[in-house]
Amino acid sequence: MVFRRVLISSFAIVGLGVILGAQAPVLDLKLGLWENTIVTNIGGAPPVDTSKMSPEQAAKIAEAMKGLAGDRTMTEKTCLKKEDLENESFMLPHDAKTTCTRTVGTNTKASFVADVICTGERPMKGQVNIQSLAGGTALKGAVKMETSARGSTMNVAMTMSGKYLGSDCGSVK
Repeated sequence: MVFRRVLISSFAIVGLGVILGAQAPVLDLKLGLWENTIVTNIGGAPPVDTSKMSPEQAAKIAEAMKGLAGDRTMTEKTCLKKEDLENESFMLPHDAKTTCTRTVGTNTKASFVADVICTGERPMKGQVNIQSLAGGTALKGAVKMETSARGSTMNVAMTMSGKYLGSDCGSVK
C-alpha cells in the first residue's frame, strides 16, 4: 500500500513537475483554484520475494500488489499562483537521489510537450503532453513514463484533466 502511494506520488510529481520546470511554460492557464483529476495506470510492477514472510505478511503484500493493477483515480484541489509558474523547481521531486532533465518540444499558450529523463535511485524516461483549453479555464494532458526496478520494467500512463474553479483559493495551498 505504501509502495503504491510512493510510486504513484513520484510519477505524479515528476509528471506535473515536468510541465512547469526548466523552461517556464507559456501555457494560458488562469491563476487561482483548480480541481485536477489524474488517472494512473501502472503495468509491470516488480516482483516481491515473500518466501521469508509469514503467511499473513505475504497475503498483505499480494493484496497490495493486486492494488497496483488497473486504473487509479485521484482528484484534488490546488492553488496555482504566478510565483509557482515562475519557480523553476515548481512541483519537481524534492528527492536528492533522483535528478530529472527535460527536453521541451513544444511550448505555446495552447500546448506543452516535453521528453523526460530521470537518473538516480528511481531512473525513469517518458513524455508529457499538456493542453490548455477553454481560454485557460481547463486543461488536459497525458504522461507516459517507464522505469525499471528489481529487474522488471514498469510502465506508467497518466491522463490528467483540470478545471478552473475561481481566483480565490481559500484555504487550499
